[in-house]
Amino acid sequence: MKIFIIGGTGFISKNIVEILLLRRHDVTIFTRGESVNPFKQNNNLHFETGDRNKYSDLEQAVKGKNFDAVIDMTAFTVDQSESAVRIFKGNTGRFIHCSTVSVYMVSKDIKCPIKEDQDKGELMDDFPRNPFGMDYGINKRKCEDVLWNVHNPGSFPVTMLRPVFVCGPEDRTRRDYFWIQRILDGKTLLVPGSGDFAFQQVYVNDTARAFCDVLETDKTIGEAYNVASEEIYSLNDYIRMIAQILGKDPEIVHIDQREFDKLDISYFPGADVFPFNTRRTAVFSLDKIKNHTGFKTTPFSEWMPLTIDWYIKNVKNSFGYDRRNRELEIAEEWKKAADAAKRNFNI
Repeated sequence: MKIFIIGGTGFISKNIVEILLLRRHDVTIFTRGESVNPFKQNNNLHFETGDRNKYSDLEQAVKGKNFDAVIDMTAFTVDQSESAVRIFKGNTGRFIHCSTVSVYMVSKDIKCPIKEDQDKGELMDDFPRNPFGMDYGINKRKCEDVLWNVHNPGSFPVTMLRPVFVCGPEDRTRRDYFWIQRILDGKTLLVPGSGDFAFQQVYVNDTARAFCDVLETDKTIGEAYNVASEEIYSLNDYIRMIAQILGKDPEIVHIDQREFDKLDISYFPGADVFPFNTRRTAVFSLDKIKNHTGFKTTPFSEWMPLTIDWYIKNVKNSFGYDRRNRELEIAEEWKKAADAAKRNFNI
Protein backbone atom coordinates (compact mmCIF):
# COMPACT_ATOMS: atom_id res chain seq x y z
CA MET A 1 0.00 0.00 0.00
CA LYS A 2 0.96 3.62 -0.50
CA ILE A 3 0.57 5.30 2.88
CA PHE A 4 0.76 8.98 3.81
CA ILE A 5 1.46 9.81 7.47
CA ILE A 6 0.89 13.24 8.94
CA GLY A 7 3.65 13.11 11.51
CA GLY A 8 6.08 10.26 11.23
CA THR A 9 9.03 11.08 13.45
CA GLY A 10 7.18 11.24 16.78
CA PHE A 11 7.18 8.73 19.63
CA ILE A 12 4.42 6.51 18.25
CA SER A 13 4.59 7.42 14.57
CA LYS A 14 8.29 6.59 14.19
CA ASN A 15 7.51 3.04 15.26
CA ILE A 16 4.54 2.88 12.89
CA VAL A 17 6.78 3.88 9.98
CA GLU A 18 9.36 1.23 10.87
CA ILE A 19 6.73 -1.54 11.02
CA LEU A 20 5.12 -0.45 7.74
CA LEU A 21 8.49 -0.49 6.00
CA LEU A 22 9.22 -3.97 7.36
CA ARG A 23 5.90 -5.03 5.86
CA ARG A 24 7.06 -3.56 2.53
CA HIS A 25 4.57 -0.71 2.30
CA ASP A 26 5.46 2.53 0.50
CA VAL A 27 5.45 5.30 3.12
CA THR A 28 5.47 9.09 2.76
CA ILE A 29 5.77 11.13 5.93
CA PHE A 30 4.79 14.79 6.27
CA THR A 31 6.58 16.75 9.00
CA ARG A 32 7.98 20.21 9.64
CA GLY A 33 11.46 18.78 9.12
CA GLU A 34 12.63 20.01 12.51
CA SER A 35 13.47 16.58 13.95
CA VAL A 36 16.56 14.59 13.10
CA ASN A 37 15.72 11.89 10.54
CA PRO A 38 15.60 8.69 12.65
CA PHE A 39 15.32 6.30 9.72
CA LYS A 40 17.85 4.32 7.72
CA GLN A 41 17.93 4.81 3.97
CA ASN A 42 14.96 3.01 2.40
CA ASN A 43 13.68 3.32 -1.17
CA ASN A 44 10.12 2.89 0.10
CA LEU A 45 10.35 5.90 2.43
CA HIS A 46 9.67 9.42 1.18
CA PHE A 47 9.58 12.81 2.88
CA GLU A 48 7.40 15.89 2.46
CA THR A 49 8.11 18.98 4.52
CA GLY A 50 5.60 21.54 5.70
CA ASP A 51 3.38 22.81 8.49
CA ARG A 52 0.08 20.95 8.81
CA ASN A 53 -1.47 24.13 10.20
CA LYS A 54 -0.90 25.74 6.80
CA TYR A 55 -3.51 24.29 4.48
CA SER A 56 -1.43 25.09 1.40
CA ASP A 57 1.55 23.12 2.76
CA LEU A 58 -0.46 19.95 3.26
CA GLU A 59 -2.33 20.43 -0.01
CA GLN A 60 0.91 20.83 -1.94
CA ALA A 61 2.45 17.75 -0.32
CA VAL A 62 -0.24 15.47 -1.79
CA LYS A 63 -1.03 17.35 -4.99
CA GLY A 64 -1.39 14.97 -7.92
CA LYS A 65 -0.95 11.90 -5.70
CA ASN A 66 -3.28 9.19 -4.47
CA PHE A 67 -2.78 7.16 -1.34
CA ASP A 68 -4.27 3.87 -0.25
CA ALA A 69 -4.27 5.13 3.31
CA VAL A 70 -3.65 8.24 5.39
CA ILE A 71 -2.67 8.10 9.06
CA ASP A 72 -3.15 11.37 10.95
CA MET A 73 -1.04 11.38 14.11
CA THR A 74 -1.07 15.13 14.81
CA ALA A 75 -4.67 16.37 14.68
CA PHE A 76 -5.53 18.03 17.99
CA THR A 77 -8.02 20.71 16.86
CA VAL A 78 -11.15 20.95 14.76
CA ASP A 79 -9.34 23.09 12.17
CA GLN A 80 -6.70 20.43 11.66
CA SER A 81 -9.24 17.66 11.13
CA GLU A 82 -11.37 19.83 8.84
CA SER A 83 -8.33 20.57 6.68
CA ALA A 84 -7.56 16.87 6.45
CA VAL A 85 -11.11 16.16 5.32
CA ARG A 86 -10.99 18.80 2.58
CA ILE A 87 -7.71 17.44 1.24
CA PHE A 88 -8.23 13.69 1.53
CA LYS A 89 -11.95 13.15 1.01
CA GLY A 90 -12.24 11.13 -2.19
CA ASN A 91 -8.45 10.84 -2.35
CA THR A 92 -7.65 7.91 -0.05
CA GLY A 93 -8.82 4.37 0.55
CA ARG A 94 -8.50 4.62 4.34
CA PHE A 95 -8.23 7.46 6.87
CA ILE A 96 -6.82 6.45 10.26
CA HIS A 97 -7.06 9.01 13.07
CA CYS A 98 -5.00 8.84 16.26
CA SER A 99 -7.42 9.73 19.04
CA THR A 100 -7.17 9.02 22.77
CA VAL A 101 -8.97 7.41 25.71
CA SER A 102 -9.23 10.95 27.04
CA VAL A 103 -12.47 11.22 25.02
CA TYR A 104 -13.98 9.00 27.73
CA MET A 105 -12.09 10.37 30.71
CA VAL A 106 -13.51 13.88 30.41
CA SER A 107 -16.93 12.35 31.09
CA LYS A 108 -18.74 12.86 34.36
CA ASP A 109 -19.50 9.16 34.67
CA ILE A 110 -17.85 6.09 33.17
CA LYS A 111 -18.60 2.40 33.40
CA CYS A 112 -15.63 0.04 33.49
CA PRO A 113 -14.47 -1.74 31.48
CA ILE A 114 -14.89 1.23 29.17
CA LYS A 115 -16.09 0.24 25.71
CA GLU A 116 -15.79 2.30 22.56
CA ASP A 117 -19.41 3.48 22.69
CA GLN A 118 -18.82 5.60 25.82
CA ASP A 119 -17.21 8.46 23.88
CA LYS A 120 -20.22 10.79 24.12
CA GLY A 121 -20.75 10.84 27.88
CA GLU A 122 -21.85 14.05 29.60
CA LEU A 123 -18.79 16.18 30.33
CA MET A 124 -17.62 16.52 33.91
CA ASP A 125 -17.33 19.98 35.39
CA ASP A 126 -14.18 21.72 34.18
CA PHE A 127 -11.25 20.07 35.93
CA PRO A 128 -7.87 21.45 34.79
CA ARG A 129 -6.05 18.75 36.79
CA ASN A 130 -7.75 15.92 34.94
CA PRO A 131 -4.87 13.42 34.59
CA PHE A 132 -6.08 12.53 31.10
CA GLY A 133 -6.12 16.17 29.94
CA MET A 134 -9.39 18.09 30.12
CA ASP A 135 -8.94 20.36 27.11
CA TYR A 136 -7.09 17.62 25.26
CA GLY A 137 -9.97 15.16 25.63
CA ILE A 138 -12.62 17.71 24.67
CA ASN A 139 -10.70 18.80 21.57
CA LYS A 140 -10.10 15.21 20.52
CA ARG A 141 -13.85 14.55 20.81
CA LYS A 142 -14.40 17.46 18.44
CA CYS A 143 -11.82 16.08 15.98
CA GLU A 144 -13.61 12.74 16.04
CA ASP A 145 -16.97 14.45 15.39
CA VAL A 146 -15.58 16.17 12.30
CA LEU A 147 -14.36 12.87 10.89
CA TRP A 148 -17.40 10.76 11.79
CA ASN A 149 -19.68 13.35 10.20
CA VAL A 150 -18.06 12.76 6.80
CA HIS A 151 -17.22 9.07 7.20
CA ASN A 152 -18.23 7.15 4.10
CA PRO A 153 -16.91 3.70 3.15
CA GLY A 154 -16.74 4.80 -0.49
CA SER A 155 -15.25 8.28 -0.29
CA PHE A 156 -13.77 8.75 3.19
CA PRO A 157 -13.49 5.52 5.22
CA VAL A 158 -12.56 6.46 8.79
CA THR A 159 -11.07 4.40 11.62
CA MET A 160 -10.17 5.71 15.09
CA LEU A 161 -7.59 4.37 17.52
CA ARG A 162 -7.76 5.52 21.12
CA PRO A 163 -4.54 4.72 23.00
CA VAL A 164 -4.17 5.03 26.76
CA PHE A 165 -0.83 6.18 28.32
CA VAL A 166 1.73 5.16 25.68
CA CYS A 167 5.07 4.31 27.25
CA GLY A 168 8.49 2.96 26.41
CA PRO A 169 11.97 4.11 25.36
CA GLU A 170 12.11 7.64 23.89
CA ASP A 171 8.88 8.77 25.57
CA ARG A 172 9.13 12.55 25.69
CA THR A 173 6.55 12.84 28.48
CA ARG A 174 8.94 11.01 30.86
CA ARG A 175 5.95 9.70 32.81
CA ASP A 176 7.56 6.44 33.85
CA TYR A 177 10.82 8.15 34.74
CA PHE A 178 9.03 10.16 37.42
CA TRP A 179 8.67 7.00 39.50
CA ILE A 180 11.79 5.22 38.22
CA GLN A 181 14.08 8.09 39.27
CA ARG A 182 12.50 8.40 42.69
CA ILE A 183 12.75 4.67 43.32
CA LEU A 184 16.38 4.75 42.22
CA ASP A 185 17.31 7.54 44.63
CA GLY A 186 16.31 5.25 47.51
CA LYS A 187 14.28 7.88 49.35
CA THR A 188 10.65 7.93 50.45
CA LEU A 189 7.95 7.97 47.80
CA LEU A 190 5.06 10.37 48.29
CA VAL A 191 1.89 8.95 46.67
CA PRO A 192 -1.27 11.05 46.35
CA GLY A 193 -4.46 9.35 47.46
CA SER A 194 -4.74 5.64 48.15
CA GLY A 195 -2.86 4.53 45.02
CA ASP A 196 -5.50 1.82 44.55
CA PHE A 197 -7.22 2.98 41.35
CA ALA A 198 -6.73 0.53 38.49
CA PHE A 199 -5.35 1.75 35.17
CA GLN A 200 -3.59 0.58 32.02
CA GLN A 201 -0.58 1.69 30.05
CA VAL A 202 0.46 0.43 26.63
CA TYR A 203 3.91 -0.26 25.21
CA VAL A 204 4.74 1.98 22.26
CA ASN A 205 5.61 -0.96 19.98
CA ASP A 206 2.23 -2.56 20.69
CA THR A 207 0.52 0.74 19.92
CA ALA A 208 2.33 1.10 16.61
CA ARG A 209 1.50 -2.46 15.64
CA ALA A 210 -2.17 -1.80 16.40
CA PHE A 211 -2.21 1.05 13.87
CA CYS A 212 -0.59 -1.15 11.22
CA ASP A 213 -2.86 -4.13 11.86
CA VAL A 214 -5.99 -1.96 11.73
CA LEU A 215 -4.76 -0.48 8.45
CA GLU A 216 -4.46 -3.95 6.93
CA THR A 217 -7.88 -5.19 8.14
CA ASP A 218 -10.92 -4.16 6.12
CA LYS A 219 -13.45 -4.91 8.86
CA THR A 220 -11.95 -2.04 10.91
CA ILE A 221 -13.43 0.57 8.54
CA GLY A 222 -15.95 2.72 10.41
CA GLU A 223 -14.81 1.49 13.82
CA ALA A 224 -13.07 2.94 16.87
CA TYR A 225 -10.69 0.91 19.01
CA ASN A 226 -9.23 1.15 22.48
CA VAL A 227 -5.49 0.49 22.55
CA ALA A 228 -4.19 -0.56 25.96
CA SER A 229 -2.19 -3.24 27.70
CA GLU A 230 -3.90 -6.46 28.66
CA GLU A 231 -2.33 -6.02 32.11
CA ILE A 232 -4.28 -4.01 34.67
CA TYR A 233 -2.73 -2.69 37.87
CA SER A 234 -2.98 0.07 40.45
CA LEU A 235 -0.40 2.77 41.06
CA ASN A 236 0.70 0.83 44.15
CA ASP A 237 1.13 -2.31 42.03
CA TYR A 238 3.03 -0.35 39.37
CA ILE A 239 5.48 1.10 41.91
CA ARG A 240 6.02 -2.32 43.44
CA MET A 241 6.72 -3.91 40.03
CA ILE A 242 9.27 -1.25 39.08
CA ALA A 243 10.92 -1.50 42.50
CA GLN A 244 11.20 -5.26 42.04
CA ILE A 245 12.88 -4.82 38.64
CA LEU A 246 15.32 -2.36 40.20
CA GLY A 247 15.94 -4.46 43.29
CA LYS A 248 14.62 -1.73 45.59
CA ASP A 249 12.15 -1.63 48.48
CA PRO A 250 11.04 2.00 48.85
CA GLU A 251 9.12 3.41 51.76
CA ILE A 252 5.76 4.74 50.58
CA VAL A 253 3.79 7.51 52.26
CA HIS A 254 0.25 8.17 51.09
CA ILE A 255 -1.21 11.65 51.37
CA ASP A 256 -4.89 12.59 51.31
CA GLN A 257 -5.77 13.63 47.74
CA ARG A 258 -7.57 16.79 48.78
CA GLU A 259 -4.66 17.90 50.91
CA PHE A 260 -2.21 17.05 48.13
CA ASP A 261 -4.12 19.24 45.69
CA LYS A 262 -3.49 22.25 47.93
CA LEU A 263 0.29 21.84 47.75
CA ASP A 264 2.70 23.73 45.54
CA ILE A 265 4.13 20.46 44.19
CA SER A 266 0.73 19.19 43.03
CA TYR A 267 0.74 21.12 39.77
CA PHE A 268 3.38 21.34 37.07
CA PRO A 269 2.35 23.16 33.84
CA GLY A 270 2.91 21.19 30.67
CA ALA A 271 3.41 17.77 32.23
CA ASP A 272 1.75 15.08 34.32
CA VAL A 273 2.46 15.50 38.00
CA PHE A 274 2.73 12.24 39.94
CA PRO A 275 1.81 10.24 36.81
CA PHE A 276 -0.75 7.43 36.76
CA ASN A 277 -2.62 8.89 39.72
CA THR A 278 -5.84 8.56 37.71
CA ARG A 279 -8.14 9.64 40.57
CA ARG A 280 -10.68 7.01 39.51
CA THR A 281 -10.44 3.54 38.02
CA ALA A 282 -9.76 3.66 34.28
CA VAL A 283 -9.93 0.21 32.68
CA PHE A 284 -10.59 -0.12 28.96
CA SER A 285 -12.17 -3.01 27.10
CA LEU A 286 -9.99 -4.63 24.44
CA ASP A 287 -12.64 -7.04 23.21
CA LYS A 288 -13.21 -5.29 19.89
CA ILE A 289 -9.59 -4.82 18.82
CA LYS A 290 -8.76 -8.38 19.89
CA ASN A 291 -11.67 -9.82 17.93
CA HIS A 292 -11.01 -7.75 14.80
CA THR A 293 -7.19 -7.80 14.62
CA GLY A 294 -5.92 -10.40 17.13
CA PHE A 295 -4.31 -7.64 19.20
CA LYS A 296 -1.92 -8.84 21.92
CA THR A 297 0.41 -6.90 24.18
CA THR A 298 3.96 -7.25 25.44
CA PRO A 299 4.27 -8.10 29.16
CA PHE A 300 5.29 -5.27 31.50
CA SER A 301 8.17 -7.44 32.71
CA GLU A 302 9.64 -7.36 29.19
CA TRP A 303 9.20 -3.74 28.10
CA MET A 304 9.75 -1.91 31.37
CA PRO A 305 13.41 -3.01 31.83
CA LEU A 306 14.12 -1.69 28.30
CA THR A 307 12.43 1.57 29.23
CA ILE A 308 14.34 1.91 32.50
CA ASP A 309 17.63 1.31 30.71
CA TRP A 310 16.86 3.97 28.10
CA TYR A 311 15.92 6.58 30.72
CA ILE A 312 19.02 5.96 32.81
CA LYS A 313 21.24 6.36 29.75
CA ASN A 314 19.48 9.30 28.11
CA VAL A 315 17.51 11.46 30.57
CA LYS A 316 18.94 13.53 33.40
CA ASN A 317 15.82 14.34 35.40
CA SER A 318 12.10 13.66 35.36
CA PHE A 319 9.59 16.51 35.46
CA GLY A 320 9.43 18.05 38.91
CA TYR A 321 12.55 16.36 40.25
CA ASP A 322 13.96 19.75 41.20
CA ARG A 323 11.22 19.77 43.86
CA ARG A 324 12.13 16.36 45.23
CA ASN A 325 13.27 17.75 48.59
CA ARG A 326 9.87 19.36 49.05
CA GLU A 327 8.22 15.98 48.40
CA LEU A 328 10.40 14.44 51.09
CA GLU A 329 9.54 17.19 53.58
CA ILE A 330 5.82 16.63 53.02
CA ALA A 331 6.22 12.85 53.28
CA GLU A 332 7.97 13.27 56.62
CA GLU A 333 5.21 15.56 57.89
CA TRP A 334 2.55 13.02 56.95
CA LYS A 335 4.50 10.17 58.56
CA LYS A 336 4.66 12.12 61.83
CA ALA A 337 0.96 12.98 61.64
CA ALA A 338 0.06 9.32 61.00
CA ASP A 339 2.23 8.15 63.91
CA ALA A 340 0.62 10.71 66.22
CA ALA A 341 -2.84 9.59 65.16
CA LYS A 342 -1.95 5.96 65.92
CA ARG A 343 -0.66 6.88 69.38
CA ASN A 344 -3.80 8.84 70.18
CA PHE A 345 -5.97 5.96 68.94
CA ASN A 346 -4.14 3.48 71.19
CA ILE A 347 -4.47 5.63 74.32
